[in-house]
Amino acid sequence: MDFNYKNIGISGVAGSGKNTLAEVLGLFFSRLQLPIKELSIARNLKEEISPACKSLYSIDSLNCSREEKNLIRPMLVAHGEIKRKMTEGTHWTSLLEKDLEKDKINIITDIRYAEYPEDEYFWLTKKVNGVLIHVSRYDEIDGERHFIKPANPSEEKNDQRVKKLSDFSLNWRTEKNYGDMIFNSRKLLRWLKKIYVE
Repeated sequence: MDFNYKNIGISGVAGSGKNTLAEVLGLFFSRLQLPIKELSIARNLKEEISPACKSLYSIDSLNCSREEKNLIRPMLVAHGEIKRKMTEGTHWTSLLEKDLEKDKINIITDIRYAEYPEDEYFWLTKKVNGVLIHVSRYDEIDGERHFIKPANPSEEKNDQRVKKLSDFSLNWRTEKNYGDMIFNSRKLLRWLKKIYVE
């Protein structure tokens, strides 16, 4: 499929602000009057595993709190990895590719792997005309940055690999105010403006 715009993938550990960044990008692109669509690889995973999670744990993987998600995370990771191993990393991207829209900037909020030859990173950058933004979130305590740690060994192993491949790396401080989040993203937004407008 030929895309009219560069697509965007966002990577980072759980809780780093990938979805929040997608919201910031949504506001940014709406001001530029550019159409977007937000997507997630994990959505299809959660749909596949939802019946088992409901039956075994009474947790709906598609609609659960962060605490509930942390409880079922090992099951999500295991199922995701089994499907990835069976297809050398193409199962989830092949499902998601059907949902991409050629006339919009597709923002994929969870690019996590560059392990297999045609894994998520390859798919984003070579197959669907995308750029990768890696996000890291930190709390500042006594003048020192304390970054959010990976949620599990798989994330720890893969996050650094994907970060090294990213086109832009954003380190942002934990903020409650949306205006501060946008301010802390200003270098990224300038970089994106060059891609989409200039």
